[in-house]
Amino acid sequence: MPKSAFQYIESHDHSRFLASFGVVRGDDPLFDRADRSQWYKAQPYLIALLTARGIPMLWQGQELGADNVVPDRGFARIGVLRPMPWELFYDEYGRHILSLVRRLTRLRLAHPQFQSGGHYFHNDWDRYQSKGALLLSRWDARHWSLVALNFSQQDVSIPFTFDRSGPCAELLHGQDNFQAVAGQERWLQVPRHDGRIWTM
Repeated sequence: MPKSAFQYIESHDHSRFLASFGVVRGDDPLFDRADRSQWYKAQPYLIALLTARGIPMLWQGQELGADNVVPDRGFARIGVLRPMPWELFYDEYGRHILSLVRRLTRLRLAHPQFQSGGHYFHNDWDRYQSKGALLLSRWDARHWSLVALNFSQQDVSIPFTFDRSGPCAELLHGQDNFQAVAGQERWLQVPRHDGRIWTM
């Protein structure tokens, strides 16, 4: 029976992922909350989660930008009820995150290469990681996709040499489409804290 790993970026054991980008302190640590205005910094991580190999798992409310901060120890770690934050569905930050997760979910369902296809991580420190970028390829028998992620504070322009020719459609935002030429280097533009998904 084929098996695949579960992939996730947060769980019930720790503070919500958004807390990695800032915390709004309350009068007591019990009332600390993740700074939801930093929601856009989670975008490349969510894009990676839903396009990478494996089975993506969203912890309840992650797609709405849930903001719980879980203390490392003490009663507040286990003694506080943290229900699904449905009210976050309707605010500015929740709508942005939910829209991204819905687009990525539809994209994953519509393109088999993201469900069970091949994968390759383009490991080149000087070209990619040193600039805060990460590139990975996904493919199946009919399609090939390049996922370009930018985790940095500024837009990046990164080189990539395609090994095949054909029209590249950008699936996530519907922009930056181009014609790839095998063996020819092309400079790709990826906005800060965001990503692009090109498919041919």
